[in-house]
Amino acid sequence: MKADLVIRNARVVTHAGEFHGGVAVEGERIVAVAADDALPNGTREIDADGLALLPGVIDPHCHLGVNYPYDEDMRDQTAAAASGGITTILLYIRNKAESYIPFYEERRAVGEENVHIDFGFHFGIQREEHVYEIPRIVEETGVRSFKLYFGYEPDNPIGIVPATDGWVYATMRTVAGIPGGVVSVHCENTGIATWLKGELMATGRQDLGAYTESRPAFCEVETVQRMITLAELTGCPLYVVHTTAAGAPPLAELARARGVDVTIETCPHYLTRTCYDEDLDMRAKISPPLRDRNEVEGLWRAIFAGQVRSLGSDHVPFFPKKGEDLWKEKPGIVSFPWELPLLITEGVHKRGLPLSRLVEMNSYTPARRFGLYPRKGALQPGADADLVLVDLDGEREVVHAGKGTCIYEGMKLRGWPVLTVARGRVVYENGEVDPDAAGRGQCVTRPSGVPA
Repeated sequence: MKADLVIRNARVVTHAGEFHGGVAVEGERIVAVAADDALPNGTREIDADGLALLPGVIDPHCHLGVNYPYDEDMRDQTAAAASGGITTILLYIRNKAESYIPFYEERRAVGEENVHIDFGFHFGIQREEHVYEIPRIVEETGVRSFKLYFGYEPDNPIGIVPATDGWVYATMRTVAGIPGGVVSVHCENTGIATWLKGELMATGRQDLGAYTESRPAFCEVETVQRMITLAELTGCPLYVVHTTAAGAPPLAELARARGVDVTIETCPHYLTRTCYDEDLDMRAKISPPLRDRNEVEGLWRAIFAGQVRSLGSDHVPFFPKKGEDLWKEKPGIVSFPWELPLLITEGVHKRGLPLSRLVEMNSYTPARRFGLYPRKGALQPGADADLVLVDLDGEREVVHAGKGTCIYEGMKLRGWPVLTVARGRVVYENGEVDPDAAGRGQCVTRPSGVPA
């Protein structure tokens, strides 16, 4: 047998461990994972020279097509993702129309015309009709993941419709009966955050810390506990997105010990930056907010304790921020190209995080949580050939020239992707994204029986 692509002489890392060897790829799938001398010959052979070979990153949390045209974002932002070793993204998208079915059909078609890597969807519950439509959504789109939002006041700058506990309970009650179904929740106590925002606005403060102080960590911890209660009552799997508060992961682990299916996600920015960093201003506004150093270190302790199980970027390319009014500024930053280098620098090099643990959080767990495993998130025969080759010692400075707000510019990071393979196709190599890869990605959330 002669494979299409063979990568040899690599430090192969999976969620379960690592070994020296490589992989062989035929078409879009992995056909062999083995020691070098057990691999077949390949039409193209790559000597990894000891670099780390990981499963492609699965980013389960991003937003595209919010400010800029959706087709444009799917083209240029997934190119940026490929340069960061990301091979699958799952978009949280919101639709205020009565039905998600036409929305899905349009977004899937436009996405597949432009995307460099594979993608899928979570749907936001933005009106009561969406709750009642869930069974039809599952049948006609294959989407089984639904998100509800707390922490946003009714006149928030990005137009999110905040949930009620009733919406969450009704959604969870329905999704609990759907195989592979999961409910994601943005956890912040809306009422407390709205009240404190009024108090902080009255002081006239415009610094980034004021935004954080207007929605303190206990707002998040309280709502996480409340959502765990609803998940336990309904038997619905719960995915807590973009956790910032160190008090939340231990609550989730206590619930898991009782049999509650709850997963905690955090993001690179909550592990690397604080709201009091001197180089950051209101343009670093994110929802939930950056916190202080104690919360950052608490999240790292939770990671090492196994309490944080998933990582997402919450990447969102808004128009350039104005930097004029903290309270009207849109929250959100971009992270795709730096997600992996940030975590390798801060986690692996600085703190001794095992690479296999990083793979577990940024590939294996998202794949399992959202129904993509073992096609995604695995280095094994039959899986999609989604791979990233990483130079763990390579050092570069973060330079941002694209859309959105970057809060890492000028940081020197150690550990960068040098090659990204998406479903068997080399999409990033020698510092360049293959322009011909646009439109080659596929939607992975499809109705049952519809092949990808």
